[in-house]
Amino acid sequence: MHHKIGLYGKRFITGFIGFTSQLRMKGAEVAQNAEKISNKGPRSLANRMLLLQFFWAVAVYILVIAAMWYAASSVIESSLRNQAEGWVGKLDEIGIPYYVSSSRAKVKEGFNDLRNFQEVVGVRYLDANGKDVVVEYNRRGEDKTGFLKIDTDARKKISAELAAQGRPILYEKGDDDRIRVLAPLMVKSIASDGLLNFSLDSTIREKKEIIGYISIILDYGFATRQLHDSLLYASAIIAVLMVLAAFVGRVMIRWALQPLSRLEEPLSRLANGEIDVTVESTGDHEIVQIGRALNTTIGALRERDEALRRLANHDALTGLCNRSYFSELLEKEIRRIGEAGGSSALFFFDLDRFKHINDTYGHAAGDRLLVQIAEVLRKRLREDDVLARFGGDEFVALVRNVNRKRAQEIGAELVNKMQEFTFYEGVDAIKIQFSVGITIITDGRATPHHYLKQADMAVHEAKAQGRNRYFMYEPDISATEGDYDSGWYERLKEAIQQEMFRFYYQPLVGLKGQQNNLFEVLLRLPDTRHGVIVPGGFFPALERFGLMAEMDRYVLRKAFQVLEGVKDENYVLSVNCSGHIFDDFEFTALVGQLLAEHAVKPQQLILEVSEQTAVRHLERLKPVVQRLTSLGVNFAIDDFGAGFASFSYIKQFPVQCLKIHGTLIERIALDMVDRITVTSIVTMAKELGIETVAKFVPNEETLSLLREIGVDYAQGDYLGEPNPDLKVQRPRLSVVK
Repeated sequence: MHHKIGLYGKRFITGFIGFTSQLRMKGAEVAQNAEKISNKGPRSLANRMLLLQFFWAVAVYILVIAAMWYAASSVIESSLRNQAEGWVGKLDEIGIPYYVSSSRAKVKEGFNDLRNFQEVVGVRYLDANGKDVVVEYNRRGEDKTGFLKIDTDARKKISAELAAQGRPILYEKGDDDRIRVLAPLMVKSIASDGLLNFSLDSTIREKKEIIGYISIILDYGFATRQLHDSLLYASAIIAVLMVLAAFVGRVMIRWALQPLSRLEEPLSRLANGEIDVTVESTGDHEIVQIGRALNTTIGALRERDEALRRLANHDALTGLCNRSYFSELLEKEIRRIGEAGGSSALFFFDLDRFKHINDTYGHAAGDRLLVQIAEVLRKRLREDDVLARFGGDEFVALVRNVNRKRAQEIGAELVNKMQEFTFYEGVDAIKIQFSVGITIITDGRATPHHYLKQADMAVHEAKAQGRNRYFMYEPDISATEGDYDSGWYERLKEAIQQEMFRFYYQPLVGLKGQQNNLFEVLLRLPDTRHGVIVPGGFFPALERFGLMAEMDRYVLRKAFQVLEGVKDENYVLSVNCSGHIFDDFEFTALVGQLLAEHAVKPQQLILEVSEQTAVRHLERLKPVVQRLTSLGVNFAIDDFGAGFASFSYIKQFPVQCLKIHGTLIERIALDMVDRITVTSIVTMAKELGIETVAKFVPNEETLSLLREIGVDYAQGDYLGEPNPDLKVQRPRLSVVK
């Protein structure tokens, strides 16, 4: 019987384990398929914990059932052995009289009593040899076969048990819920009674004699079935309790994870680019810490985006609005006036003799002057007004909600303020003056370019009248406007078409032993009065007349002609490009065409884009850069590092070179902040596989420090001044080490 129960337990456990194994494999297969066809991202943490809870509950259930079956089997086995031994004792008492006397009445009476016990299938008494049946009992309808027989092995086992003073009972379990028992029937006698010389100290040995054998077949199938049904019932009850516990656990887990689940919505918005998000910091300690960390991160992202917006919309030197951002604001103001009426004023400021300051005291002095001028203008204007650096030494201001008379009063006040201003450079005190052009915005249908042109004309008229004054644009000077525009526009147009612009080349010196000939192309415009006009003198006009895109194409064609004429693949030219290439769909095609027409490798050309342009036109820049880099052309970011937030955008498109802003390089030997900033830029560039160029290197001390930091190239008049002859470029020998 025990064997049968154990067999059922093994089958049940094996089947259950097989089922759960298949379920686990099927679940894994479904999860893999779901992951292949779904792009919804990772599974929910709550669902994962619930799934783990389910499998843990199943494992506990299996262990509990297995332990219960094993314990029941052990108890039943012990119980059946005890019952079998008890039946041997009872039937021994019934059968002994048959062997020692001729009275069989008691034996038959005992057999009749056996009919009341359904577990007794049959009883057979054998003689001392174990061959002949003395008497037997079989339950009605039962076969008389199946009794244990007396063979040599059985005799040996019984003898061994007798010798060991054990109980000589043979016990055999069958697969049919039946137990077969074989035991000898014995009588005991004393070998010598010692009646005459009896002594209490003497050892009296007892003699055992086998007079026959009893073979019993017991059937406990009904008990096995009852036990089996009871175990199944108990297993079902446990399963129900486990399901109930799992349900309660599910509710508790979802309740416990509710604060974490509330983070999903703000995190999803944050992943989609929204930063106007606040994460609720409530619940458990860990959730509160996560919420605080996320809020801190969101705050940092807001600061970064604000820094990027400021970098994209403001001039790095003065902090004022830049040209592009001012044009947007001017367009909005014109649209507002067209819808609501009223008038505003546009001021155009041009510093007088600014070039003299640059040439005499250097560009650093010129930059300091621009910063101070910007501060003077900012203090005089209202908060609602907009002041911008338009380019070079030009400033513009949008003064809202003023009429013509009030605009003239403001112009006179600004001129007086500037007359009171003194610029100090070393021991020199320099009086600075500027010319102001003013136009009134009243027509909401006009374009920003229209009003900027009027203000520009007015400032040139102020200069023509003796400088250091303001001039209000008048409609009756349209002829002057046409003459001015026509003359300057035609001059620039002719310079492009006749290729009058000259290329000057400034070397980029390798600080790590590089042997390639790398030069930046600098434009100059020959002038009969001034000799040569630098880009600051004609770039604003190119922008004003919409000629920058044409200029980009002109410079690109000429760069290919120069490289083909050099006939040396080691020569590389770095060419500056305006932001207009991002709107010129023919520019990429032009690069491909020139590569096909000229014997120039794409690696010989580097296209430079200023950092402000890259940040402002980031989305439009990426596809253009990707198309051009696919042709093999390299890209560089010019004036990198004007804002430390630049690090965040540089990963978004393939760039091969960063030209570090000159204001960071000039004082790197004296200013620890500039040195740390440059070191950070170089470290970041190395990690991204990008080369670095230091601009405006002023002296040997700075050069040595740049080598120590790990900058790849250096550039500046100290290393090599711009020269119109590419072949005669000779950088200072002291830097080539």
